[in-house]
Amino acid sequence: MALLPDCHVQFKRDSLPVRPTKRLYGAARWLLETYLERLASMDVDAVFLLGDTLDPADDAGLNWLTSLIDQSTVPVYIIIGNHETYGWTSVERFHRAFGLPDHGHHVAMVNEVPFLMLATPDQDSLIPGSAGYRWLQETLEEFDSSTDLFCCAHFSLLLHPCVEGSKNDGMQVLWSAGEIMSLLRERPNVRAWIAGHKNVPSKVVRDGMLHLLSPQLIQAPCAFRVIDIHDDGILSRVHDIEEQDLARLSRLAYGADYSERHGTEEDRDFWWSWK
Repeated sequence: MALLPDCHVQFKRDSLPVRPTKRLYGAARWLLETYLERLASMDVDAVFLLGDTLDPADDAGLNWLTSLIDQSTVPVYIIIGNHETYGWTSVERFHRAFGLPDHGHHVAMVNEVPFLMLATPDQDSLIPGSAGYRWLQETLEEFDSSTDLFCCAHFSLLLHPCVEGSKNDGMQVLWSAGEIMSLLRERPNVRAWIAGHKNVPSKVVRDGMLHLLSPQLIQAPCAFRVIDIHDDGILSRVHDIEEQDLARLSRLAYGADYSERHGTEEDRDFWWSWK
């Protein structure tokens, strides 16, 4: 399946950029439309939109995105990020637009593999005692311990190296990360936490679980990740967008800092086994 975090479609900015800019907002709508078609031709089994697909989720954006997903020939699964509700719609309205429960949490089955799709519009979304935390607890208990499970959320559970130190703006990690990781340690069949929000290719293995960040289409390195789930591990490949003239505009805007966003080859393309 393909991971497309943080597409940041803004209908007020809908013309292709011609000068260097870190985020290619003007190309966001076109790139998402284009790559849903291309991913279908690559025979991916599903596309995961990992939050901040719309920035914000206004009426025009919701109408366009629901139609785009309905017309896609590859299944598309969506979760909310922190930008969808910036000054416009409510969390519940966003979820209803895509036929999700008001709380947004749901299970996506891809080739009989369960992905727990967690709605995390805020860093306090899954604090112990909340409806979201209870949903996670109860859903984990529904699956046999022999079933490999994967969690998807907008926010991470730990600081990846790419956002440590001076790059840590305090917006990377769920406030309940410690409690959630303790909960997941009780379920060693949870293989990965797949996040958006910070879009440098990165992988960290902690307590036998893979924590994954992936690039976005509109910001250097301007790429997407495809993962294949096997019985004993995950195969990852990062693909740069074909439109290198657009990608170059974002990379030029970063200058010497671009190398930090590219990610190591081990973070981009790898085989990770849990057996």
